[in-house]
Amino acid sequence: MIKFSIITVCYNASATIRETIASVLGQTYQELEYIVVDGKSSDGTVGILQSFDDKRFQFISEKDSGVYNAMNKGLKMATGDYLIFLGADDTFYDKDVLKRVAAKITSCEDVVYGDVMLKTRQRLYNGAFSRWTWGHRNISHQCIFYPRSVYTRYLYDEKYRSVADWDYNLRLLIDGIRFMYIKETICTFNDADGMSSNIKDRDFLKVRRQMVCRAVGVLPYYWGILQRAKRRLMNEKY
Repeated sequence: MIKFSIITVCYNASATIRETIASVLGQTYQELEYIVVDGKSSDGTVGILQSFDDKRFQFISEKDSGVYNAMNKGLKMATGDYLIFLGADDTFYDKDVLKRVAAKITSCEDVVYGDVMLKTRQRLYNGAFSRWTWGHRNISHQCIFYPRSVYTRYLYDEKYRSVADWDYNLRLLIDGIRFMYIKETICTFNDADGMSSNIKDRDFLKVRRQMVCRAVGVLPYYWGILQRAKRRLMNEKY
């Protein structure tokens, strides 16, 4: 039976973290561990974390140097066959998500991903990715499951401020790791004020062309430029 590791990193998330935790521990699929990596919150988050008494749940609360530093801590703590990151203001789409995902996993070597429901827009993001899609966007990390063979070998590059998860996935593609899409809505994603939408990652912009071209080719990179320009004209985030 597949064991899932679910990781949430948070800081001062008292307004939302309880609902997120409940959506994980309320899954009908029981083979899971849930790890919360808190950045030493000062708003009551830690008290909420302490209120959960479940052998599948653990948390740490200590200062970190940023969200990807916290995510790397979670990677090192995980023991599951598959791992997913869930935001501190996101929830699994329903109580049977992990049960359905487990039934569709055929190899514990593939990265498996589905869709997310954008909470404010009430539409799905983003379906199966082709090499053309990779040229201009990334899979939401709230719907992607990494096998143990991947997450124990790769860490997030902490020099990136907001899109180290895109860099992470491109590195996997460059190394020949297969991504498998399953038609399942994994979580409801709070898209109102996502970090990567608001912070320009200048370090990543310097290497994006090289990374995308190595991962999926030159033509998808230039197609991506056109698609990003189109989204800016239409004032679209996703």
